[in-house]
Amino acid sequence: MRHPQRSQQEWRQLFKQQQQSGLSAVEFCQQQHINIQTFYARRSDIRLQHRQSKFVQVKREVTTVESRECTTAEQITLDYGAGQLSLPITVQPHWVAALMKALNE
Repeated sequence: MRHPQRSQQEWRQLFKQQQQSGLSAVEFCQQQHINIQTFYARRSDIRLQHRQSKFVQVKREVTTVESRECTTAEQITLDYGAGQLSLPITVQPHWVAALMKALNE
């Protein structure tokens, strides 16, 4: 005879009852008329979901680099902390990006 589907909460309650009963899973399932394979499968599913739902919070610090363009000498000036770097306006953007990445490390 097929029983109605149990919710996760109902399965959690059954797992708790089994632990508190002192009975083995097989004995408990026999008493409760639960298929032992279903019992193990639901327990495994719930444990897996519990493990996958744990998040680790990562704090990422962002460094702000201020840039401004000097129009008088056609240069780019980068202010970083207490330092200042002037580059020609023709500098390749990927080089500037690599420099900023290196400064951020």
